[in-house]
Amino acid sequence: MRQVGLVENQDIVLDVVWISGDPEKAVAEVLGRGAELLIPSGSGASVAAMHQTSTIPIVFINVGDPIAMGLVDSLPRPGRNATGFSDILAELSGKFVDLARELSKPEATVGYLWHTAWPDGRNRYHLTEQAALAAGLKLQSRGIAEIAEIGDAIAEMKQSQVSTLIVQPSPFTYQERGQIIDSATNNGLATILAWPVAAREGGLIGYGPNYLHTYRRAPFYVDLPRSSFSSTSGPPRCSGLKYRCLSSFVPTTWSSKSLR
Repeated sequence: MRQVGLVENQDIVLDVVWISGDPEKAVAEVLGRGAELLIPSGSGASVAAMHQTSTIPIVFINVGDPIAMGLVDSLPRPGRNATGFSDILAELSGKFVDLARELSKPEATVGYLWHTAWPDGRNRYHLTEQAALAAGLKLQSRGIAEIAEIGDAIAEMKQSQVSTLIVQPSPFTYQERGQIIDSATNNGLATILAWPVAAREGGLIGYGPNYLHTYRRAPFYVDLPRSSFSSTSGPPRCSGLKYRCLSSFVPTTWSSKSLR
């Protein structure tokens, strides 16, 4: 923020909320405290922000497909009251399939674990399904709604002769990645996840964005509305809504465990 001339408690007041429950309630509460700008991080918080206001500016960070979720009308012309950054992970669906193909035997079945309660979950599942079809791979998918289903879901895939598991990137799977990796490892499944840190935690491959870059870029978007505030109205309030289980976006990095 200092790079764009915004000093906390001088030019701008930060009201940071870590969402662990209902994002709709969290957004409503922060709006009730007089927020004049929202910076939600994650698809769930961003969708909730759009549900709560159509007039207050929103700069979203780390969302999936902003068009599919109704956050913007188009990428070149967002329209409405929102703009921001996508995490590009939906576009990486085909890359995850390519990695799974390299790890699997010809005509092997690839597993796909996804979170059914996430706004962008079905969209990313369909993109992966299309990529698998184009690659000539059979995709065995299992959607889960809560953590208690993970063990049975992965055991079921193992019984279906799955040897490689793609874990759909979402706030839920990021938060529960430790249990997912442990369960997959116990069942002899190689895991492909969208976070480089996952490869250091026991996953076979971690391939995805450098989230810190987005957080550094967000203040440049935050600075844009400053001229719209009159000098008599006081400094704009910036409300940061962050998912407890998530980070943010941009250059793609990856790491993997040694295959030897």
